[in-house]
Amino acid sequence: MEKSKLKGMVFAALFAALTGAVAWFRIPLPFTPVPITLQTLMVLLSGAVLGPYYGAVSMGIYLALGAIGLPVFAGGSSGVGALLGPTGGYLFSYPVAAFVIGFLLQKKRLNAFVGYFSFAVILILAAVIGLDSIFKIGVMKLWDKVSNRYVPMVDLISQQQRLMLIFFSVAVLLGLIALVFYLKISKSVSFDAILAMFAGTLIIYAMGAVQGKFVTGLPWSAIFVGWVLPFIIGDTLKLLLAAWIAKNVDIKGYLK
Repeated sequence: MEKSKLKGMVFAALFAALTGAVAWFRIPLPFTPVPITLQTLMVLLSGAVLGPYYGAVSMGIYLALGAIGLPVFAGGSSGVGALLGPTGGYLFSYPVAAFVIGFLLQKKRLNAFVGYFSFAVILILAAVIGLDSIFKIGVMKLWDKVSNRYVPMVDLISQQQRLMLIFFSVAVLLGLIALVFYLKISKSVSFDAILAMFAGTLIIYAMGAVQGKFVTGLPWSAIFVGWVLPFIIGDTLKLLLAAWIAKNVDIKGYLK
């Protein structure tokens, strides 16, 4: 038992180090302080392959390393300021998401319910993009320097960009539905892992958005555009990659 615990802590430390390593990959976006990174790939993997406790511990170690000043956060940043800043909610979500993913994989019935619910929520988020673009509801808003206020995003983009946004949302909706059902039928990856990872991804979005709202004071519509919307496709691809790795790399066998 003690040997198993030691192995668990070794792998937890390893995943923390790997999370810090991939965090150097960073693509900044001009309209949000939230960059595109690879950290969430390791978050999803840690919960799926290490289980709820060691997965959460690995992300806890990662946050501790960054908090004491090691350059392991996105782009080599570090410090308590990064944790308490507008993007810190994502960092705080990592141990929670890893724990939930690992826990759900141990509870298949709960995983099915929570996973399908999370998948439906992400589909709804993609649908909102299309509906807002078509009917100009005004859910998505950006800061307009000319009028010095937040205005509907569709009023700030060209007709061509609006059509591309509609096409994007429809493609995401249909693509997600088709891909998930294909993977369920083909069994090329663990469908249980995919469902659990959708739940983990939703937790990351929620905690990141809440702290972003609290720190910046931006309206929820702007938070949706800057903290959630740009990452749906990329996070889905990372989720599928993480599910494939989790099925094909038997780390749990080494933990015994």
